[in-house]
Amino acid sequence: MNLIKIIGDVFFICQRLKEVDESYEVYFNLSTKSYEVHSNKQQKNSYCFKVPYPILDERTIDYAIKTRAENRDKIIEEIELNNKLIEEKNIKNQVNLLKEALCL
Repeated sequence: MNLIKIIGDVFFICQRLKEVDESYEVYFNLSTKSYEVHSNKQQKNSYCFKVPYPILDERTIDYAIKTRAENRDKIIEEIELNNKLIEEKNIKNQVNLLKEALCL
């Protein structure tokens, strides 16, 4: 494996992630050049998530909290609301295009 365990960092993200879940460990993946969070409680596959930012900072903590399994329903609700807003915007755009086409 091309993983390097990160024990400490400038913003204490590794330690602060333990407050979210005591099993969390941070690694740097040399192949993908990105940070990953793993859980030492998961036996076969410890991978939890790829940090979606190029550095470890406060956003990593927020992302870890947001993506926890307990928040699944809230995340699904956010996705559904966003999809509904996009659909409504698309319908309005199509109606406006039809109005423009009929007026010409």
